[in-house]
Amino acid sequence: MAEAFLQVLLENLTSFIEGELGLILGFKDEFEKLQSTSTTIQAVLEDAQKKQLKDKAIENWLQKLNVAAYEADDILDECKTEAARLNQTKYGCYHPKIIPFRYKIGKRMKEIMEKLDAIAAERSKFHLEKRTIEREAARRETGFVLTEPEPYGRDKEKNKIVKILTNKVCDVQELSVLTILGMGGLGKTTLAQMVFNDPRVIEHFDPKIWICVSEDFDEKKLIKAIVESIEGKPLGDDMDLAPLQKKLQDMLNGKIYFLVLDDVWNENQEKWDKIKAVLKVGARGASVLATTRLKRVGSIMGTLQPYELSNLSQEDCWLLFMKRAFENQEKINPNLVAIGKEIVKKSGGVPLAAKTLGGLLRFEEQEREWEHIRDSEIWNLPQDDSSILPALRLSYHHLPLDLRQCFAYCAVFPKDTEMEKENLISLWMAHGFLLSKGKDLEDEGNDVWKKLCLRSFFQDIEVKDGKTYFKMHDLIHDLATSLFSASASSNNIREINVKGYPHMMSIGFAKVVSSYSRSHLQKFVSLRVLNLSFIGLKHLPSSIGDLVHLRYLNLSSNWNMCSLPKELCKLQNLQTLDLHNCRSLCCLPKETSKLGSLRNLLLDNCFELTCMPPRIGSLTCLKTLGCFAVGRKKSSQLGELQNLNLYGSIEITHLERVKNDMDAKEANLSAKENLQSLSMTWDKDERPHRYESEEVEVLEALKPHSNLTSLRIIGFRGIRLPDWMNHSVLKNVVSIVISGCKNCSCLPPFGELPCLKSLELWNGSAELEYVDSGFPTRRRFPSLRKLCLSHFRNLKGLLKKEGEEQFPVLEEMEIWFCPMLVIPTLSSVKKLVVHGDKSDAIGFSSISNLRALTSLHIRQNGEATSLPEEMFKSLANLKYLNISSYYNLKELPTSLASLNALKHLDIGYCLALEKLPEEGVKGLTSLTQLSITYCKMLQCLPEGLQHLKALTNLSVWECPTLAKRCEKGIGEDWYKITHIPDVFIS
Repeated sequence: MAEAFLQVLLENLTSFIEGELGLILGFKDEFEKLQSTSTTIQAVLEDAQKKQLKDKAIENWLQKLNVAAYEADDILDECKTEAARLNQTKYGCYHPKIIPFRYKIGKRMKEIMEKLDAIAAERSKFHLEKRTIEREAARRETGFVLTEPEPYGRDKEKNKIVKILTNKVCDVQELSVLTILGMGGLGKTTLAQMVFNDPRVIEHFDPKIWICVSEDFDEKKLIKAIVESIEGKPLGDDMDLAPLQKKLQDMLNGKIYFLVLDDVWNENQEKWDKIKAVLKVGARGASVLATTRLKRVGSIMGTLQPYELSNLSQEDCWLLFMKRAFENQEKINPNLVAIGKEIVKKSGGVPLAAKTLGGLLRFEEQEREWEHIRDSEIWNLPQDDSSILPALRLSYHHLPLDLRQCFAYCAVFPKDTEMEKENLISLWMAHGFLLSKGKDLEDEGNDVWKKLCLRSFFQDIEVKDGKTYFKMHDLIHDLATSLFSASASSNNIREINVKGYPHMMSIGFAKVVSSYSRSHLQKFVSLRVLNLSFIGLKHLPSSIGDLVHLRYLNLSSNWNMCSLPKELCKLQNLQTLDLHNCRSLCCLPKETSKLGSLRNLLLDNCFELTCMPPRIGSLTCLKTLGCFAVGRKKSSQLGELQNLNLYGSIEITHLERVKNDMDAKEANLSAKENLQSLSMTWDKDERPHRYESEEVEVLEALKPHSNLTSLRIIGFRGIRLPDWMNHSVLKNVVSIVISGCKNCSCLPPFGELPCLKSLELWNGSAELEYVDSGFPTRRRFPSLRKLCLSHFRNLKGLLKKEGEEQFPVLEEMEIWFCPMLVIPTLSSVKKLVVHGDKSDAIGFSSISNLRALTSLHIRQNGEATSLPEEMFKSLANLKYLNISSYYNLKELPTSLASLNALKHLDIGYCLALEKLPEEGVKGLTSLTQLSITYCKMLQCLPEGLQHLKALTNLSVWECPTLAKRCEKGIGEDWYKITHIPDVFIS
């Protein structure tokens, strides 16, 4: 990885030399010499990277280079920091402190130049070749003959693809192109071979052509290869492109041909368009099948939806492994089988890994050898050219230089970690892996992440609460880890993770330490990243200010930390300060505004934060601000947000301190187009200083940009919600939470919002009777999937005037203490949770209007002694029923028998329940699990229980009488439950 870091160093050197700051210190000549030497070394790094795996001397040379490059980067960073500091003073380059600084840096520059000169001279003895930075990967040849005699677990995929090619595309006029997409070693080529040799394909297509593309996506070479494949003989090298094009078109004209382009890496649209233009002469149904690791190839080439290849099942991987490891063996040692199954887990569903591991053990009969393979990292195992290591390294070799370190860095997260994209980008920035290229570093980081994603390095991508989470396949993680073998050095520690939670990994320049010590701040002076999260830290030492290189400081989830030292504000290079979940933190240092490089100030869940430090609006680099606590002084009022270009989410607290709507307008929220989530909170404990109508004016002035996707309003005291809460401003909003707005007796037209998926209304006005009073002729709540209503004592219904197509996709409802609510007929609701302290027969009976219901939870009622007979009668699809904390409930309705689809019945904390209905239980023919907890008055189990043949699990907790009657062999109810395989009685 030295070549990637050296490239970053060279880019930094160039910008420093060319910039005005570089002239202040007067080291222009020295830095230019450093740049020249580094460029000389860089020219041979491509060759050195390849040869280091087999040559220990080259590996040591690269390690020395890495150490020197890190030292040079530290010097450069100190110079940039000092130059920027001096530039802010009135003395500039004539500042008296510049002389000792020049002397110190001059001495260090001389030492590093001597080191680099020696390293540059040493390269000659290795006979390294000069190569271009974009590495030339080893060419991989494939053919159409199935090399795997029994490919396991891909028949389903093969049949799908064959049907697409032979049935679905026959009437398509344009040339059909289908891409098979997946990470290295997943079996794309094998699947393509299976399709190519399928009898249905052989019968349907003529001619059939197989081309292994690999690196060389050259128009002339590809057309020549296709012609040679059809003719079955080689062509001379003297044919020009035009006659080759003509020859191929004559061969394919009017034919339903099938062309496989295996192992495509080309991302150039123009190159593909040229070849596609030649291929368009076939008949309807002519098709191209391409295999690739790159999603971009699919988008460039494909006319059909790309076929993303999934991992092989554990069972199929085992069959593949067993075929390799035990072939032709008459007797198989059962101990080896047991170890083998553990080894197969290493394959992670990747066929090539299963084959590699099986092949390694084919002639090994000793258990200790099998255990060695089981316990070894896959990268430490013997390799050959067809093994998983070279197959996956090919993906790394194809990465552009600026992506290599970003990918390799992901090894700092343990396997199977759910990584957060935004946090990863901040860490890339901290280590200097991202080059701005004329745009924001965050945008550049986002581009890098997308490129790695498109190359199949990331999987399980999921967006939650506006943030993107993802994982890496274990083998891809191993690949990233293996790249640090030649660059680990204790002298180069740039990152310290104290072992709190979540745990991190030690890789090269990143070190995990078991516990925090103040000596770490003195020992590791080159730190860019310091992670002190989850370690119970109460006080951060003032020596934190000495870490001049620090870019990323994570202090999150230190719940007892109340304040931060003022010395923290000396960190001129700090980009990210993560304080989320520091629940006792009541203030930030007064001079926080001096952190001129700060881009991310994460303050989520800092509940005790009562105000912001003065002039935080001067931090013009700030992109993320988790929380803004409005202060009483002008310097910490909403006007500080005016010029900040904020991204992501922000919570604004203590809005009761905003004096008037003019002060609120100064926040300039309507101009913040990159803000996705906005939360606004009024503190109920501080007395209001204005009328409710004036509160409305303040909230009207806090109108957000229409790009907003999530909105929360908590504790608002106004008499109505603002006019901007309509389908024009909130057209992109997906989630809304309104809580504690007790003076709002009616709600905005939420039913008109086109994208709204989740609506939560908590602790509102006692006067509210309907959620939506809109026109019944319009489609209401077209996208709503989740609705939560809490503590509306007089709420009668969801819509004042019901019409057609209301709540068409609503799936989940949660109702807390709304005793008057009658649920309308809703055809799509599958999950309902009801909490209530009063029994309202009409309201409970209306549950039967939810005929698609599959899950019902009824909780918390201190008065009801029974449930309406009608409530279960129409719930033919119900699978899960939970009744809990109904303290006076004495019986269940016999309509329980209507629940023929019920699988799980859970009854808990029904302290007065004496019996279960005999007829009701007898009808539960699908029941597989019955759980009864803290029903102390329950005397016996019903007779009908013994007829429930599907019941496999019975659990009885803290029901003393019942427990005694269910004693094995001797209890009076034992005969009713002997047929149940899994019985637990507490």
